[in-house]
Amino acid sequence: MAETPSPDALAVEFDCLMARAGVSVPPQRRAAALVAYADLRGQIALLHGRYGPEAEPSNVFRPGDK
Repeated sequence: MAETPSPDALAVEFDCLMARAGVSVPPQRRAAALVAYADLRGQIALLHGRYGPEAEPSNVFRPGDK
């Protein structure tokens, strides 16, 4: 799993992403948004790192297939 960035680096990344998206986060909500972003980033890393290609099924079964 990827290393978690420092709080300062995470804040810079968050600000950059919000600017690219054209989103203006009110100052009174920034701290809560940063906490939520850090959690979301951690969850995404967890999901992407959970399984490798070897865990993919080699075939797919559909109802009605014989």
